[in-house]
Amino acid sequence: MKILLINPPCGPRTIGLKNMAKIEPLGLELVGAGVSREHEVRLVDMEVAPEDLTPTLRDFRPDIVGVTSEIVHVETALAALSEARAAAPQCLTVVGGHHPTLCPEDFFDPLVDLIVLGEGVEPFREICAARAATGDYTTIQGLVRRTEQGFVRTTPRPLPRDLNSQPKPDRSLTARYRDRYFYLFEDSVAAIRTSAGCSFPCDFCSCRIYSQGLFIPRAPELVFEEIAALDEDFVMFCDDHSFHDPERMRKLGQMLLDAGIKKRYFAYARADSIVADRDVFALWAKVGLFLVMTGVESLRSATLQSIGKKTDRDINEQAIAVLAELGINMSAGFLVEPDFTAADFATIDRFVDEHRSILLVEVTPTTPFPGTTLYRKIKDQLLTQDRQLYDLQHFLMPTTLPPAELYRLMMKSYGKTVWRVIKRLRLWYPQVLFSRRVLRVITGILRNQKLLYRAHLDVPAAPQVPAARQPR
Repeated sequence: MKILLINPPCGPRTIGLKNMAKIEPLGLELVGAGVSREHEVRLVDMEVAPEDLTPTLRDFRPDIVGVTSEIVHVETALAALSEARAAAPQCLTVVGGHHPTLCPEDFFDPLVDLIVLGEGVEPFREICAARAATGDYTTIQGLVRRTEQGFVRTTPRPLPRDLNSQPKPDRSLTARYRDRYFYLFEDSVAAIRTSAGCSFPCDFCSCRIYSQGLFIPRAPELVFEEIAALDEDFVMFCDDHSFHDPERMRKLGQMLLDAGIKKRYFAYARADSIVADRDVFALWAKVGLFLVMTGVESLRSATLQSIGKKTDRDINEQAIAVLAELGINMSAGFLVEPDFTAADFATIDRFVDEHRSILLVEVTPTTPFPGTTLYRKIKDQLLTQDRQLYDLQHFLMPTTLPPAELYRLMMKSYGKTVWRVIKRLRLWYPQVLFSRRVLRVITGILRNQKLLYRAHLDVPAAPQVPAARQPR
């Protein structure tokens, strides 16, 4: 059979990292690897080449079309399926990914035949086998099927205990796109999945909901084999919390160090993990850990408590100090709360200037993703359900300041972040500053600036709310 996998683009009003990074669609590479021995598989990455779908459908009439989706892709994923269905009317259409798992009702559409809930490799393999045989999907666990009576769930599929049975990603599917993948100032980027899930109860995060509170690891030996086979110099660990199990990461780090594999790494890690497992991070500093993304979230102790972060300002300060001592850069994430004012942005700016290990700053308006505890708490306050705007850059709730003013403050913050990176990484030399990798990021930032300038027009206006200051 012929199988087409599609990575849809973000919508035109979505702001954020999409303009400063393009990462391989790892989930589709994994799904494709599960069926590529038995079937002819092609992958179209519309995030880097939106024009590729039309000519692909002229030459390749698929029997099955699979599309992945995060929350901001709902509209574009359905649009891609519409074009595929027009070109191949008899094809079976399948949607999977993080958002369909949490919010399958967003895909209750005549264009969709099946929705995969949770991990997709095994269900998609079974779907392909059923399509080639009987066309009966009723016994496949973990699906939502379109029927004449509406969309109906099959028996739930238990989450795996580990990821060891999953295949290695089939990166041949993205061979024609690989020179277009990058992350900020990094060329030659590969993505790796060493685990899934997180057990911590942050009320704004959907990762724990997806994994049902479980941490699902992959054996360090398998991760080592995959890293050793990579051509790329910069490796992104696309996990929710890579260092959840420190002994697993200690073993992986030592294997890489002993083998003399020289690469640079990006990982997500909690501040309390950095503090508690300093020796593991010291090992990874030798391995090549270059950048750690940490959710500092807030400089207000009361806020950290209210969102269930299970950390405090002191732990955040200790984590920053540990990374500074080890020579590892931090990408610090801060929530922009609805009652923020210019003074709050200035406080974050001073804090970052005082901690030189903070290389990047991400300021993200508090975003209640469907399925999370936060969403249930404040869903009645939401100003829109437009999924393109759930991008961690739009203000979806009433704010103290006019939204246009908040977006102006965010633009100012981004400008300072770019200048800070240029200074700290010494990117001012002409041969570097005017290189493709730097110009590409500057172009993306300018695109984001343009979108932020008009972002207040995307969300319906709401009455301003009075400031309700929390103790710091």
